[in-house]
Amino acid sequence: MRASTTTRKQETVERLRTAIESLKGQKLPITAQSIYAECGLHYSSYVRNEEAITLFRANSTHLNAQKKRSRRKHSPNDETTSPPRDSYLNYKKPQLVARLRKAESTIQDLEYQLSTLADAYLLRETRVSELEAKLATLEPYKAFVEQVRQRVRQEEHGNDISHSS
Repeated sequence: MRASTTTRKQETVERLRTAIESLKGQKLPITAQSIYAECGLHYSSYVRNEEAITLFRANSTHLNAQKKRSRRKHSPNDETTSPPRDSYLNYKKPQLVARLRKAESTIQDLEYQLSTLADAYLLRETRVSELEAKLATLEPYKAFVEQVRQRVRQEEHGNDISHSS
């Protein structure tokens, strides 16, 4: 019985090989339908035969075209590759809602801090302006104070000179 099964498997492989070579010679696509038309062999008769299905897959024009396309898609050198999947698509809706609420809360806190800092900055700028205005009003007295300092220095140095002689 096993010998009979092995013989039929080999006959199927040979019929398939002959059909594939014939189709290649005619430059026709190698598909399950074209093999059936060439030698009358149904796909179901060789799909269970490991050697035959391997032979078919190795020569199928449709499968080889798919392999080439998938290689092109996954090629690391290809510039047209699709962008990586967005990690947020892995989240479930409740998780996204929780993250959104947390982000909104953080934004509100930061906006409050920003407004506080802006108020403090405005108060400081106001104080600086007030002090600059006061300084401007005291500017005339600055020259007078400088003259008084110079006189005091001269008097001190003058006294030092008279003591040292």
